[in-house]
Amino acid sequence: MTTATLIHWIDNHDTAAPTTENADGTLTVSSWCVRTNLPVDHPDRVFMERVVIPATLSAARDLLCY
Repeated sequence: MTTATLIHWIDNHDTAAPTTENADGTLTVSSWCVRTNLPVDHPDRVFMERVVIPATLSAARDLLCY
């Protein structure tokens, strides 16, 4: 699988922002997260988290819980 195909596959899982290819063979993947301890209307309840993973299908599957 090419890196472009892997990025497309990851981004088809409704990521918070487009996946970024880094120059060191890694990818930056963004996800929406929810702080359940905050009230529903709190402005900081939902936030974007970025995770750097190796540019491999195995790492992407682990991140996406496959």
